[in-house]
Amino acid sequence: MAKKTVRKIQKIGNSSYALVLPKDWVKELKIDRSGSLFIEEEGPRLIISTSDNMVEKEELKYIIEVSDNDKASLVSRVFISAYLLGAKFITVKSKEGKLHQSLKEELKKLAKELMIGIEVTEESVESITFQELVYWPSMNLNSLIRRMHNIALSMIRDSYAAILKGDQEIKLSVISSDSEVDRFYFYGIRVLNGILYNREMLKSFGLKRYAHVLISKSLIKSIERIADHAVSIASSEIVLDNESSDFIDQIYKRVTEVFEDIYEAQLYEDRKKANEIIEKVENIREEIGKAKPSIPKDVLEHFERIAEYTSDIAENIIDYSVSEELFSY
Repeated sequence: MAKKTVRKIQKIGNSSYALVLPKDWVKELKIDRSGSLFIEEEGPRLIISTSDNMVEKEELKYIIEVSDNDKASLVSRVFISAYLLGAKFITVKSKEGKLHQSLKEELKKLAKELMIGIEVTEESVESITFQELVYWPSMNLNSLIRRMHNIALSMIRDSYAAILKGDQEIKLSVISSDSEVDRFYFYGIRVLNGILYNREMLKSFGLKRYAHVLISKSLIKSIERIADHAVSIASSEIVLDNESSDFIDQIYKRVTEVFEDIYEAQLYEDRKKANEIIEKVENIREEIGKAKPSIPKDVLEHFERIAEYTSDIAENIIDYSVSEELFSY
């Protein structure tokens, strides 16, 4: 439980005021007499933190020690986790003295394809170091969502075109676009995790409340999953007859419509529109449930999941608007 106390403001001179801190707090936080505190104004609140702690968090370093018998898949996952949790420096180091070149190349590929602002800064026989070169958020949440939404929307449209035309080139384009969505998703999660220990990033990323962090994580995760289902649709090896084509075409149009509309509802925090989208998704699910046995189920299931994730985003929008009214921190 957070410690609380009440202290009176003391006036010093004609233009300054002082706040006396409890002695045990000063000792516990190791605040020196000449030390500094970071003070932030947030509405009716003043948030005070130790500036030394802020600097330490910004310089997070993580070292991954690797043995020759460690699986590359595990090293890659730990590498991604370190990135998502906000490490500014990530070093992968061999315990045996030589880091396999194949592992280095795999990590470089991951950094290039999935991580924004991460570059190799040091490389030797035994280790490789990646550093975050763009610390502060280079885009706000709305910009991030807009980019992810635009790419995912194009992927849905292209995935349907791929199965209609049996076009391998379109399919490959959809798969390639999925990596772009993943990059923005990973970046968003990294920034949202960073906000938990750096309050300045909250407003810089376009958020007003800490309650919005979890909601935003869920929202961008839904868009990332929608992109994954678009890839699955494009990769489907099905042949549509006239009856199947007509039914799936109607479902495709309705799913695309609700996902297209969700961005405007998010942008303006329009919970009435969000609720309308939820109701439309319920109707889409009912319609899919009426599909004849001859209709290919795998493609329908992917369109249904896209609709459901769109409904989840609409729920996030309602949560966001309610949190604005409910919370003051």
